[in-house]
Amino acid sequence: MIKPGVLNRVRASAKFTDYPQLNVSASYLAKEGVEIAFQGNIVEPLPAMTGVVQSPQPYVLVQAKLHLLRSQALTAQYKTQIELDAILGDVRLYTDSSTFGEFDMVNTAITSVGDMTFAGGDPGVVITLTGTYYVNSAMWDI
Repeated sequence: MIKPGVLNRVRASAKFTDYPQLNVSASYLAKEGVEIAFQGNIVEPLPAMTGVVQSPQPYVLVQAKLHLLRSQALTAQYKTQIELDAILGDVRLYTDSSTFGEFDMVNTAITSVGDMTFAGGDPGVVITLTGTYYVNSAMWDI
């Protein structure tokens, strides 16, 4: 029998190349942690008369949601960064599985901030990062 492995929720994090003061580790995250979502097709199937022609894309748009704790000073740094310059450059997202690996986002920006309530019952705020994730690297081997 194959063992299913282990997930490590405190491994999920984000590390910025140019803005290390915005690095996020588990201590700064709400229970939802870090989410990642890809937008668009990695390979675009193009209809033909008798089938499809596959057209690999060189990149996809990717969004990462950081569920930060407003009760931590790091969240105030994000607010300041948004007010100054929301373009952040490159970021590496670490997943909850060392086996699965990391995701490198390039040309990343803070694109939105989630709704917040200030009634003392919800400690989180969602910061959405949007950037480029390169795929199909073999297509460059011409």
